[in-house]
Amino acid sequence: MVLKLVIPPLLVQMLLKRLLITILLCSYVFSCFVDFQKAFDKVNYWKLFLKLLDDGVDDKIVRIMAFWYSNQVCYVRWKDVVSSGFYMGNGTRQGGVLSPYLFSRYIRDLLQAVVNSGVGCFVGNQCVNILAYADDLVLLAPSWHALQILLNILDVQSSLIDLVCNTRKTVCMIFMPKNHNRLFTTVFPPFKIGRSVLQFVPQFKYLGHILTNNLSDDADINREVRSMFVRCNILIRKFHSCSKLVKLKLFRSFCLCFYDIALWTSFHKSHLIKFRSCYNKCVKSFFGFRKYDSMTNALLETGLPSFETVLHNAQYVFHKRLCCSQNLLVVNLLAVKTSNA
Repeated sequence: MVLKLVIPPLLVQMLLKRLLITILLCSYVFSCFVDFQKAFDKVNYWKLFLKLLDDGVDDKIVRIMAFWYSNQVCYVRWKDVVSSGFYMGNGTRQGGVLSPYLFSRYIRDLLQAVVNSGVGCFVGNQCVNILAYADDLVLLAPSWHALQILLNILDVQSSLIDLVCNTRKTVCMIFMPKNHNRLFTTVFPPFKIGRSVLQFVPQFKYLGHILTNNLSDDADINREVRSMFVRCNILIRKFHSCSKLVKLKLFRSFCLCFYDIALWTSFHKSHLIKFRSCYNKCVKSFFGFRKYDSMTNALLETGLPSFETVLHNAQYVFHKRLCCSQNLLVVNLLAVKTSNA
């Protein structure tokens, strides 16, 4: 199953975690988080344009894009000095709205080769061996040998489109089965891409969410705590003298943007209490309340939601979004969860 780019990253994270939870009931899961060296910069846009023409894209649109990309002039600025212009011979525009879609099309054949191998984890009758969001790829397999096969396919296919795996940042993670009767060893030989050996890691930040090999969310909760303290301290330093109305707008915009708290399902209660304490401290500090002032009174005066309300709303909205999803893999995973409940 190749996930389309239009699926938001939060849903991709959920799919990965739900897949791991489902498969780990009866099997190992060997995963590899792939990183390409300067992925967007290495795109050969003439190969890309040929792929677009093969897809039936109007040749006039392709001609316009070819003109844009073949006439890109770049400059290097260092302090107040600007270099002379030079042309770019390859690569999609960094930060461009269209670039992720173009890159997704560029690597489609690579993704399809992995999918068509039929090697990987299965949910029902559906093979799920790769998840992709732009250049963030993760390979999934139920055995060491299966993942090595997928890595070999990845190596061959990436060379065909002039992409190179960054073996220093491409890492592997092993998830042990929950059924201890199926646990036969915890030590495995290293994986390789070409002649390069890949590193095993106990945790990895995938699309902003920290994933650990025991599927605990404690590390991600601590990341969110640190992030909120940093954002709040920046607001206090720069906007402490603003009006209450302005502060409310800033706080809602920068401190209530909890990206993936709806994904937290396995954690120690103490870490969530720590996050709630962080939230309460940030509200009091930014709006000028004293340390021992009533938190209930602070929330009433500011009109901000309590921490429990923020967490509940995030989980409710995300669950509602899942139930409305038409993605086949999401539907199957929700069905598996319901049957196991």
